[in-house]
Amino acid sequence: MQKVIVYLLSNYLRLLNSISPRLGGKHAFLLFCYPFPLKFKKYQSDFLKTSHFSFLDFEGKRIAQYKWGSGEKVILCLHGWQSNSFRWKKYVEVLDKKKYKMICLDAPAHGRSDGVLFNVPMYARLIQQFLEQNKVDSILSHSLGAFSTMYLLSNYPLLSPPKVIALGTPSYADSFIDEFIRVLNLSSKARRNLVTYFTNYSGLKTNDFDSKLFAKNQKSFGLIVHDINDKEAPFEYAKEMAKIWPKSRFLGTEGFGHKLRDDSVVQEVIKFIDH
Repeated sequence: MQKVIVYLLSNYLRLLNSISPRLGGKHAFLLFCYPFPLKFKKYQSDFLKTSHFSFLDFEGKRIAQYKWGSGEKVILCLHGWQSNSFRWKKYVEVLDKKKYKMICLDAPAHGRSDGVLFNVPMYARLIQQFLEQNKVDSILSHSLGAFSTMYLLSNYPLLSPPKVIALGTPSYADSFIDEFIRVLNLSSKARRNLVTYFTNYSGLKTNDFDSKLFAKNQKSFGLIVHDINDKEAPFEYAKEMAKIWPKSRFLGTEGFGHKLRDDSVVQEVIKFIDH
């Protein structure tokens, strides 16, 4: 079924690009920003029900917010693409809830949050809004959550919390686009049309979105965790990023992949937050 969907989308975008570069670029960009909806499994819903749940308002959308703990120190948790706040379960279970308060957000168009489309500038605006309205001691972020956090804080360093944990951080936007073009078997012309539409839409260039560029402007103490077998985000790029981030420590792992859900990673992150 998935192959059929990819085939149909590929042919649709090829036809559109041949008729109108602008429409082709627009529809490719919209598809690029569309996370396919994933239903919560029962065990995920059961766990999330243990939180204090509420919605916060963001640009007219309801954003799902889960809270655990009653401590004074606040940890903001930000998941990645096609994920949700369940990914922080292990951290919720081991953190001292009298010392910390964990606040986990479902990104726009993810989990129980409203929305259809999702991209880095949008996620960054959500994080910005939260940091402007709340005191945060640490940000715990994964994948596109880490990328969006770094993007925001490189542009708004005064919002930087004392600590940022970046798990499995992607490298740069052009690599995302290249993978999108590869999966849909689109032409270089279709790629150019997508990038042109993005630039006109956002006023930004794709090469502005690069984790190494973001790293040099980070003010927080950083823990960068990356697995050598990560197939979604290059390990060596993360190592180079860590060298550029002024106050950071790099933790390389092996065998945990992009998700980095092993207990040993959780313990290292907790240790970093605690000290």
